[in-house]
Amino acid sequence: MTLIKLFGASLLALSLSGPVSADDWTKALERRLAGPDGEVMVVAHRGCWRGVSENTLDAVRACIAFGVDMVELDVRRTADGQLVLMHDETLDRMTDGQGPVAARTLAEIQALWVKAEKGGPNAALTDRRVPTYVEALDLAKGRILINVDAKADVYEEAYRMAVARGMGDQVLLKSGEPAEVVLAQPWWSDKIRYNPNIQPGRLGADPLAVIDSYKALKPIGYEINVKTIAAAKPLAEHLHKACARLWVNSLNTREAAFDDQALVDPDAVWGAMTAAGVGAIQTDNPLPLKAWLAVHRPKLKSCKR
Repeated sequence: MTLIKLFGASLLALSLSGPVSADDWTKALERRLAGPDGEVMVVAHRGCWRGVSENTLDAVRACIAFGVDMVELDVRRTADGQLVLMHDETLDRMTDGQGPVAARTLAEIQALWVKAEKGGPNAALTDRRVPTYVEALDLAKGRILINVDAKADVYEEAYRMAVARGMGDQVLLKSGEPAEVVLAQPWWSDKIRYNPNIQPGRLGADPLAVIDSYKALKPIGYEINVKTIAAAKPLAEHLHKACARLWVNSLNTREAAFDDQALVDPDAVWGAMTAAGVGAIQTDNPLPLKAWLAVHRPKLKSCKR
């Protein structure tokens, strides 16, 4: 917990710091998202929310200030068709409102106050509002990559909005749908940066065959939440042949409490993951992960598509 306290004290101040020039970073960001570059990509789950609030502009600003590679943001549609950042189907956990996001207009939702950090019944209210997806895109452009975790049927609109802002190569779409379902979408393009989310239960007796079923989509990475870190190595080796990153959550999931373990013994979690060839780590503790990476500087195999 020492690392969390160290970074948490300065998180809010840095999250409100001035903008970074987009021109200096756009091409570098696009190269990072194009495929394995020999470095571990740090992905902040729902933004850098410690000290601020998840899925908010402050959480994105904090990640930008600390040089985090990517923010994972949840996108939902309001009753009047606007896209906003919100993980849950309802407003209850993260705001002082109640009921489904889809049942309220944008104006109604943006009149609510967002709760601190991960929210919940005992969380304090803040002076933050629920941001629109457009606001997040405009803030992130040329400054940080976005992983869109679209809720319900908003993938096409979320992607088109990114392309309209010149951010098609800075936004990663992920979904848990089988490859044939994704390929059947009439709007789908091979230009899309795509990351299938394969839960452990779907890997079955032949995990590599499940992975290979997505080849036609040319994923730049595969999110596979392995039950053990040891299980990551053969997957990473297989994916490298396709010039794709293995993306693993070090979140506390149904499979393992990796994030809690990493704060106690980062070498046993993040060290083992990178040794196994994991190329992207999604975490609720992106700043301690960056601090660990800065010291240990693990090198992974790179490739060019």
